[in-house]
Order: sequence, then structure tokens, then C-alpha cells
Amino acid sequence: MSLSPHSHRVAANAYLIYEDRFLLLKRSKKPFIWGPPGGKLQIDEDPTRGLQREVLEETALQIRVFQPVTTWFGYFNDVPLLSCDYLCTSQKNTVSLSHEHNDYRWLTIKDLTRDKNIYFTSDPGFKLSDYKLAWKTYLMNKSL
Repeated sequence: MSLSPHSHRVAANAYLIYEDRFLLLKRSKKPFIWGPPGGKLQIDEDPTRGLQREVLEETALQIRVFQPVTTWFGYFNDVPLLSCDYLCTSQKNTVSLSHEHNDYRWLTIKDLTRDKNIYFTSDPGFKLSDYKLAWKTYLMNKSL
């Protein structure tokens, strides 16, 4: 095991919205959760650029990053992980999935609320309350 000056890994995820719908991806490996696109940043990588890289790799979408919505710290695959989750938008909705995911959906906040047992049953996993906060942030930015 090599020593690193870094205490944990850092990830960034995109609450990605296109025409008032969130993009959710289904992981193809454990844990088989639904969540926003994103992933671990490279050592010392700028979070915004890293998020744009991750989303492009996972979906082939270019995104606009607005602001952080939530943060999370815990263990993912037995590794300490800090996740910064951002409000983002896309000008397109045509998704080309990477091997990391096997399904995707564009869903309204009403869809997520109505079908919460489908998308929010796993731990670790993203929470409906996080999407609601992202939606509120989106509506505030949309009026600017």
C-alpha cells in the first residue's frame, strides 16, 4: 500500500436537467443503483472539469455546470469518498451509455416522487430529497 497525502477520494455528480427532466443512470455493476451521472475525480482535478469529463465519458453529453447542490461523505466500496453534487444542464438529450451503465431515463420531479421506490431503494444511493433540492435550485436559476 502506498502512502498518499490525500485522505479520501473525491467524486462529483451531475443533477443533470434537460427540458425540466433529470437524467438518471442505472449502474451495470454493484451497487446496481439509479443515480446521476458522475464519478471519481482524478488526483487534484478541478471538480467542474472533472464532472464535465465524467458526464461526457458516461453519456456523450456536454454539460453546463451551475453550482453545488449537495455534498456527501461516506464509504463507497470500502473507500472513504467525498461527493460534491452539482446542478447541471444539457442542450441535448441523446444519451450514449458507457459500459458503466445499462439503462437511463429522463424523469420529471413528479415522476421521481411518484416512482420513488424504483429509484431510491438502495444504500448507498441518492435520495429523493437531493433531487428535490436540485429542482428547487434549478427553478431559482431558471428565473435569472
